Amino acid sequence: MSLIPYYLQYLSEICEGTRQAPEGLALSEQDDLKKALQLQAGIAEMGIPAFVRACAAQDGTEIPQSEYDSFDPAELNAAIAQLAAAAQPQETQETKEAPAAPAAPQEPVRTETRDIFEIFLDSVCLDDDLLTYLIDILKRHAEPEFTKLSHAAARTELKLDDFLAWLGNMELLAGEEEQACAAIMDKALHRLEQEGEMELAAALLSGDETTFKLFRTQAPELVHLPDATYEWYCKNYLDRYYPVRFILHHQGIEFPQA
Repeated sequence: MSLIPYYLQYLSEICEGTRQAPEGLALSEQDDLKKALQLQAGIAEMGIPAFVRACAAQDGTEIPQSEYDSFDPAELNAAIAQLAAAAQPQETQETKEAPAAPAAPQEPVRTETRDIFEIFLDSVCLDDDLLTYLIDILKRHAEPEFTKLSHAAARTELKLDDFLAWLGNMELLAGEEEQACAAIMDKALHRLEQEGEMELAAALLSGDETTFKLFRTQAPELVHLPDATYEWYCKNYLDRYYPVRFILHHQGIEFPQA
Protein backbone atom coordinates (compact mmCIF):
# COMPACT_ATOMS: atom_id res chain seq x y z
CA MET A 1 0.00 0.00 0.00
CA SER A 2 1.19 3.54 -0.72
CA LEU A 3 -0.15 7.03 -0.15
CA ILE A 4 -1.38 7.42 -3.74
CA PRO A 5 -4.69 5.51 -3.31
CA TYR A 6 -5.45 7.57 -0.21
CA TYR A 7 -4.50 10.77 -2.05
CA LEU A 8 -6.75 10.01 -5.05
CA GLN A 9 -9.63 8.99 -2.77
CA TYR A 10 -9.42 12.11 -0.60
CA LEU A 11 -8.96 14.39 -3.62
CA SER A 12 -12.03 12.93 -5.34
CA GLU A 13 -14.17 13.08 -2.20
CA ILE A 14 -13.36 16.75 -1.56
CA CYS A 15 -14.06 17.68 -5.19
CA GLU A 16 -17.37 15.80 -5.10
CA GLY A 17 -18.37 17.45 -1.81
CA THR A 18 -18.54 14.25 0.24
CA ARG A 19 -15.56 15.24 2.40
CA GLN A 20 -14.63 18.57 3.98
CA ALA A 21 -11.21 20.01 3.17
CA PRO A 22 -8.82 19.29 6.05
CA GLU A 23 -7.68 21.92 8.51
CA GLY A 24 -5.18 24.31 6.96
CA LEU A 25 -6.67 24.00 3.47
CA ALA A 26 -9.34 26.66 2.91
CA LEU A 27 -11.45 26.46 -0.26
CA SER A 28 -13.39 29.59 -1.21
CA GLU A 29 -14.34 28.76 -4.82
CA GLN A 30 -17.82 27.40 -5.58
CA ASP A 31 -17.38 26.52 -9.26
CA ASP A 32 -16.29 22.87 -9.59
CA LEU A 33 -13.38 23.55 -11.95
CA LYS A 34 -12.07 26.53 -10.00
CA LYS A 35 -12.49 24.61 -6.75
CA ALA A 36 -10.42 21.70 -8.13
CA LEU A 37 -7.70 24.10 -9.25
CA GLN A 38 -7.66 25.85 -5.86
CA LEU A 39 -7.53 22.49 -4.09
CA GLN A 40 -4.58 21.26 -6.13
CA ALA A 41 -2.74 24.53 -5.55
CA GLY A 42 -3.23 24.08 -1.81
CA ILE A 43 -2.04 20.48 -1.94
CA ALA A 44 1.02 21.52 -3.94
CA GLU A 45 1.87 24.03 -1.23
CA MET A 46 1.43 21.67 1.74
CA GLY A 47 2.66 18.51 0.00
CA ILE A 48 0.86 15.24 -0.70
CA PRO A 49 2.03 13.46 2.51
CA ALA A 50 0.78 16.32 4.72
CA PHE A 51 -2.53 16.42 2.81
CA VAL A 52 -3.07 12.67 3.23
CA ARG A 53 -2.13 12.83 6.92
CA ALA A 54 -4.62 15.68 7.54
CA CYS A 55 -7.44 13.88 5.72
CA ALA A 56 -6.71 10.59 7.49
CA ALA A 57 -6.90 12.39 10.83
CA GLN A 58 -10.44 13.54 10.01
CA ASP A 59 -11.87 10.03 10.27
CA GLY A 60 -9.21 8.34 12.38
CA THR A 61 -7.63 6.33 9.56
CA GLU A 62 -4.25 5.01 10.64
CA ILE A 63 -1.60 4.95 7.92
CA PRO A 64 1.80 3.47 8.84
CA GLN A 65 4.57 6.06 9.17
CA SER A 66 6.64 3.97 6.76
CA GLU A 67 4.20 4.89 3.98
CA TYR A 68 4.84 8.59 4.56
CA ASP A 69 8.60 8.06 4.81
CA SER A 70 8.78 6.07 1.57
CA PHE A 71 6.51 8.34 -0.49
CA ASP A 72 7.93 9.15 -3.93
CA PRO A 73 6.22 11.89 -6.03
CA ALA A 74 6.96 9.80 -9.14
CA GLU A 75 4.34 7.33 -7.86
CA LEU A 76 1.64 9.81 -8.82
CA ASN A 77 2.62 9.77 -12.50
CA ALA A 78 2.75 5.98 -12.48
CA ALA A 79 -0.69 5.79 -10.88
CA ILE A 80 -2.22 8.13 -13.45
CA ALA A 81 -0.60 6.14 -16.26
CA GLN A 82 -2.01 2.89 -14.88
CA LEU A 83 -5.49 4.38 -14.58
CA ALA A 84 -5.29 5.60 -18.16
CA ALA A 85 -4.14 2.19 -19.38
CA ALA A 86 -6.97 0.48 -17.51
CA ALA A 87 -9.48 2.87 -19.07
CA GLN A 88 -8.24 2.25 -22.61
CA PRO A 89 -10.67 0.01 -24.53
CA GLN A 90 -9.36 -3.25 -25.95
CA GLU A 91 -8.64 -3.06 -29.67
CA THR A 92 -10.33 -5.58 -31.93
CA GLN A 93 -8.52 -7.14 -34.87
CA GLU A 94 -10.81 -5.18 -37.21
CA THR A 95 -9.83 -1.91 -35.53
CA LYS A 96 -6.15 -2.73 -35.88
CA GLU A 97 -6.49 -3.57 -39.58
CA ALA A 98 -8.63 -0.55 -40.45
CA PRO A 99 -7.38 2.53 -38.61
CA ALA A 100 -9.71 5.50 -38.69
CA ALA A 101 -8.81 8.45 -40.87
CA PRO A 102 -7.31 11.29 -38.82
CA ALA A 103 -9.78 14.04 -38.07
CA ALA A 104 -9.00 17.58 -39.15
CA PRO A 105 -7.76 19.70 -36.21
CA GLN A 106 -10.30 22.10 -34.77
CA GLU A 107 -9.71 25.79 -35.16
CA PRO A 108 -9.56 27.69 -31.88
CA VAL A 109 -12.95 29.03 -30.83
CA ARG A 110 -13.63 31.69 -28.21
CA THR A 111 -15.87 29.60 -25.97
CA GLU A 112 -15.92 28.15 -22.46
CA THR A 113 -13.66 25.34 -23.74
CA ARG A 114 -10.84 27.86 -24.01
CA ASP A 115 -11.18 28.63 -20.30
CA ILE A 116 -11.10 24.91 -19.51
CA PHE A 117 -7.83 24.50 -21.42
CA GLU A 118 -6.35 27.32 -19.33
CA ILE A 119 -7.49 25.70 -16.09
CA PHE A 120 -6.02 22.39 -17.24
CA LEU A 121 -2.62 23.95 -18.03
CA ASP A 122 -2.59 25.95 -14.80
CA SER A 123 -3.19 22.76 -12.84
CA VAL A 124 -0.56 20.70 -14.69
CA CYS A 125 2.07 23.43 -14.41
CA LEU A 126 1.77 23.42 -10.61
CA ASP A 127 3.79 20.19 -10.58
CA ASP A 128 6.95 19.65 -12.65
CA ASP A 129 6.31 15.89 -12.67
CA LEU A 130 2.85 16.39 -14.17
CA LEU A 131 4.25 18.72 -16.85
CA THR A 132 6.87 16.08 -17.69
CA TYR A 133 4.11 13.48 -17.89
CA LEU A 134 2.05 15.74 -20.19
CA ILE A 135 5.04 16.15 -22.51
CA ASP A 136 5.46 12.37 -22.63
CA ILE A 137 1.75 11.90 -23.42
CA LEU A 138 1.88 14.46 -26.24
CA LYS A 139 5.02 12.91 -27.72
CA ARG A 140 3.28 9.53 -27.86
CA HIS A 141 -0.04 11.10 -28.87
CA ALA A 142 -1.64 8.93 -26.18
CA GLU A 143 -5.27 10.07 -26.31
CA PRO A 144 -6.65 7.88 -23.48
CA GLU A 145 -3.89 8.99 -21.09
CA PHE A 146 -4.46 12.63 -22.03
CA THR A 147 -8.18 12.26 -21.37
CA LYS A 148 -7.48 10.71 -17.96
CA LEU A 149 -4.96 13.42 -17.06
CA SER A 150 -7.32 16.22 -18.11
CA HIS A 151 -10.06 14.74 -15.98
CA ALA A 152 -7.74 14.48 -12.98
CA ALA A 153 -6.35 18.00 -13.46
CA ALA A 154 -9.44 19.92 -14.59
CA ARG A 155 -12.37 17.59 -13.85
CA THR A 156 -13.15 17.62 -17.58
CA GLU A 157 -12.33 15.12 -20.33
CA LEU A 158 -10.53 17.08 -23.06
CA LYS A 159 -9.44 15.95 -26.50
CA LEU A 160 -5.72 15.93 -27.23
CA ASP A 161 -5.99 17.33 -30.77
CA ASP A 162 -8.31 20.12 -29.63
CA PHE A 163 -5.82 21.06 -26.93
CA LEU A 164 -2.94 21.21 -29.41
CA ALA A 165 -5.02 23.27 -31.85
CA TRP A 166 -5.91 25.75 -29.10
CA LEU A 167 -2.39 26.10 -27.70
CA GLY A 168 -0.79 26.24 -31.15
CA ASN A 169 -3.06 29.03 -32.34
CA MET A 170 -4.08 30.85 -29.17
CA GLU A 171 -2.78 34.21 -30.36
CA LEU A 172 -5.50 34.22 -33.03
CA LEU A 173 -7.96 34.83 -30.20
CA ALA A 174 -5.91 37.68 -28.73
CA GLY A 175 -5.64 41.39 -29.39
CA GLU A 176 -3.15 42.99 -31.77
CA GLU A 177 -0.60 43.80 -29.05
CA GLU A 178 -0.48 40.21 -27.79
CA GLN A 179 -0.33 38.85 -31.34
CA ALA A 180 2.65 41.08 -32.12
CA CYS A 181 4.43 40.20 -28.88
CA ALA A 182 3.88 36.46 -29.41
CA ALA A 183 5.24 36.60 -32.96
CA ILE A 184 8.28 38.68 -31.98
CA MET A 185 9.23 36.67 -28.89
CA ASP A 186 8.62 33.33 -30.59
CA LYS A 187 10.97 34.40 -33.35
CA ALA A 188 13.62 35.57 -30.88
CA LEU A 189 13.43 32.43 -28.75
CA HIS A 190 13.51 30.10 -31.74
CA ARG A 191 16.61 31.95 -32.98
CA LEU A 192 18.28 31.38 -29.61
CA GLU A 193 17.28 27.73 -29.82
CA GLN A 194 18.88 27.37 -33.26
CA GLU A 195 22.03 29.13 -32.03
CA GLY A 196 22.30 26.78 -29.05
CA GLU A 197 21.69 29.58 -26.53
CA MET A 198 19.23 27.61 -24.43
CA GLU A 199 20.53 28.97 -21.12
CA LEU A 200 19.67 32.49 -22.26
CA ALA A 201 16.29 31.29 -23.54
CA ALA A 202 15.60 29.59 -20.20
CA ALA A 203 16.45 32.80 -18.31
CA LEU A 204 14.04 34.76 -20.50
CA LEU A 205 11.29 32.17 -20.05
CA SER A 206 11.81 32.24 -16.29
CA GLY A 207 10.95 35.95 -16.33
CA ASP A 208 14.32 37.30 -15.21
CA GLU A 209 13.90 41.06 -15.63
CA THR A 210 17.61 41.94 -15.87
CA THR A 211 18.16 39.31 -18.56
CA PHE A 212 15.27 40.64 -20.63
CA LYS A 213 16.37 44.26 -20.37
CA LEU A 214 19.89 43.37 -21.49
CA PHE A 215 18.58 41.08 -24.22
CA ARG A 216 16.29 43.73 -25.75
CA THR A 217 19.23 46.12 -26.23
CA GLN A 218 20.97 43.57 -28.47
CA ALA A 219 18.30 41.32 -29.99
CA PRO A 220 17.54 42.30 -33.61
CA GLU A 221 13.88 41.45 -33.01
CA LEU A 222 13.55 44.00 -30.17
CA VAL A 223 16.23 46.66 -30.43
CA HIS A 224 14.14 48.94 -32.65
CA LEU A 225 10.89 48.52 -30.67
CA PRO A 226 10.55 51.18 -27.94
CA ASP A 227 7.28 49.62 -26.75
CA ALA A 228 8.95 46.25 -26.07
CA THR A 229 9.34 46.83 -22.34
CA TYR A 230 9.57 44.18 -19.64
CA GLU A 231 5.97 44.93 -18.67
CA TRP A 232 4.92 44.41 -22.31
CA TYR A 233 6.74 41.05 -22.30
CA CYS A 234 5.15 39.92 -19.02
CA LYS A 235 1.63 40.98 -19.95
CA ASN A 236 1.53 39.57 -23.47
CA TYR A 237 3.86 36.56 -23.29
CA LEU A 238 4.94 35.36 -19.84
CA ASP A 239 1.51 35.72 -18.25
CA ARG A 240 -0.10 33.79 -21.08
CA TYR A 241 0.80 30.22 -22.12
CA TYR A 242 3.43 30.94 -24.77
CA PRO A 243 6.35 29.79 -22.55
CA VAL A 244 4.68 26.39 -22.14
CA ARG A 245 4.13 26.23 -25.90
CA PHE A 246 7.78 27.01 -26.55
CA ILE A 247 8.88 24.29 -24.09
CA LEU A 248 6.60 21.74 -25.77
CA HIS A 249 7.85 22.76 -29.21
CA HIS A 250 11.44 22.42 -27.99
CA GLN A 251 10.55 18.88 -26.88
CA GLY A 252 9.42 18.03 -30.41
CA ILE A 253 5.67 18.55 -30.04
CA GLU A 254 4.07 19.70 -33.29
CA PHE A 255 1.07 22.02 -33.33
CA PRO A 256 -1.54 22.15 -36.11
CA GLN A 257 -1.90 25.50 -37.82
CA ALA A 258 -5.38 26.94 -38.17
